[in-house]
Amino acid sequence: MLVGLCTSCFPEVSLPEVLRWAGESGFQAVELDAPPLAPRSGGSWWQHSALAVSALDGPSRDALAAALEKAGLRAAALGWRGHLLESDPDRRRAAAEHLKRVVETAGVLGIEVVTLFVGRDPAATLGDAIAEFARRIEPALEQAERSAVRLAVSTAPMVGWQFEDVPGNAAFAPELWEKLFTHVRSGAIGLALSPADLVWTGIDPVAAATDYAEKVFHVYAQDVEMLDLRRQDCSVLRPAGGWWRYRAAGLGVIDWRRLIDRLHELGYGGALVMRQEDAVWRGTLEKVKTGLALARRHLVQFLP
Repeated sequence: MLVGLCTSCFPEVSLPEVLRWAGESGFQAVELDAPPLAPRSGGSWWQHSALAVSALDGPSRDALAAALEKAGLRAAALGWRGHLLESDPDRRRAAAEHLKRVVETAGVLGIEVVTLFVGRDPAATLGDAIAEFARRIEPALEQAERSAVRLAVSTAPMVGWQFEDVPGNAAFAPELWEKLFTHVRSGAIGLALSPADLVWTGIDPVAAATDYAEKVFHVYAQDVEMLDLRRQDCSVLRPAGGWWRYRAAGLGVIDWRRLIDRLHELGYGGALVMRQEDAVWRGTLEKVKTGLALARRHLVQFLP
C-alpha cells in the first residue's frame, strides 16, 4: 500500500515540479489529474499540474515516464473530470469522448485505474441517474476492458455542486453502489472510496471497505471534522451548512490505524491518495505542502 497525492492539489504548479516535490517529500504515488484541456501550441504534455492527454505522443509519454521514475513515484490513477449526465448533448458527447481517451491513455501508460463519478441529473431519481450512467458509460467500459484498466467511481456525495444541499453524485451509499453494480455488470467497474464522506454521511468506512473489498479500486486519504455546535443550528438536512469539514488525515475523526489495518487484511494493493481540501492548510503553496506532509507523517506510521 502506497501513500500518494492528487496532482490537482497544486493547480498553479507545473506537473514536473509537482512530481519532483512529491518524490522528495516521501510520497510514493500520484493520481494524475486529467481534465479536458484545449490543445496548446507547442503540444506540451502537461498544463499546470494536469496531464494533457490530448498532447501525449511517444516522446511525451517517455518524458512522463522519466519524470515519474526520477521522482520514485508510481502513477496510481488518472483522474477524469467530466459529467456523463450533462443535459447539453454536445458537452455530454465531449465528456464521453474525453473519458474514452483517458481510459485508452491509462492503458498505454500502464496505469491501472481511472477515477470518475456518476454525477446527477437533478430532475431524475438517484436510481434513474445510475441507470442512465450505466448506459452512457458503455463505450468507456468496453475500452477499459480492452485496455486492462479499472474504472473507480467516487463515493463522495459532491453536495452543492449543482444545487444547494443536494448531492451531485448518485453513488454515495452502499445501496446505491448495489444499483450501480446491478446495472453495470463488469469486473472493470468499482469504487474510489472516500472515507471522509462516508463518515459524515453516517457510514462506517471500515464496514464499507469490508463489504465491498473486491470493488475497492482506489482510496482517498482525507479526514473529516464534525462541528456539533454548527449542526445544532443548521441540522443534518443541510449538509452544505458547515457542520462538517474536510481535514488532513490525522486531524479528524477517522481511525486510520483501524482502516489501514483492514485494507491490508483485505489485500488492498492500491494507494492512499490525498486530496488537499483542508481549509486550515490551504491558501498558500507552503500551507498546502505542510498539510500534505502532516497527513503523510500520520499515515505512514500504520504501514509496514
